[in-house]
Amino acid sequence: MTKSLKSLCLSTGLAIAISPSAIAGLITNPGFQSGFTGWTRADQLGSDGTFSLQTGTTSPLSGTTVPAPPGSTTAAMSDANGPGTHLLYQDFTVAAPVSGAILAFDIFIGNRAGTFFSPNTLDFSTAVLNQQARVDILLASADPFSVGSTDVLLNVFHTSPGDPAVSGYTHVTADLTSILNSHIGTALRLRFADADNVFAFQVGVDNADINPPSVPEPSSWLLAAGGVLAAALLRRRTYAAR
Repeated sequence: MTKSLKSLCLSTGLAIAISPSAIAGLITNPGFQSGFTGWTRADQLGSDGTFSLQTGTTSPLSGTTVPAPPGSTTAAMSDANGPGTHLLYQDFTVAAPVSGAILAFDIFIGNRAGTFFSPNTLDFSTAVLNQQARVDILLASADPFSVGSTDVLLNVFHTSPGDPAVSGYTHVTADLTSILNSHIGTALRLRFADADNVFAFQVGVDNADINPPSVPEPSSWLLAAGGVLAAALLRRRTYAAR
């Protein structure tokens, strides 16, 4: 085997060895199969209820009829018998540039008040009506309850007056590529939040992850490498026959 061909084999083999079949998602335990491992729950002082695990067709605390989790058997769902503000979030950091990073999640909205009220606050104890749900990417250094423009980098989902009060689990996606690439090395936060001081409100979350683009499977790398090696060998034999 020629020196150049040996170099080609070595570089191709190295590419195969260091190339994973796919880049893992940035969120730990996206489907809540391990309970709330990796996630943080926070409730405003004085709130009733919290985010709990949902494993059927009734809400965790009030027993209201809700859709089954869209993933396997478990989702996270806020539920209460009184007013409150509930958060579910996870912090993450991107160490290197990404391309095509997509946030995806399934969300259920069960607003038993029949309409939404969306003041620019997550404080349920204000004098104004507050009945809303939102999903944000924000700085991990921010107050978890903040909705300030300097803290929230992207509002991905937000209920508004006139939206359907009750919906089944809906799949939502958002491209986070530019945000992640402009905050490399900075801790960020994926936050699900609801505030309600009007009437009962459930928010369900499942399959929440941020997926950078996948790279070719090992078999694809092997096929490509095989093609390159075959072409090199054919070229070598052609020259030798002259």
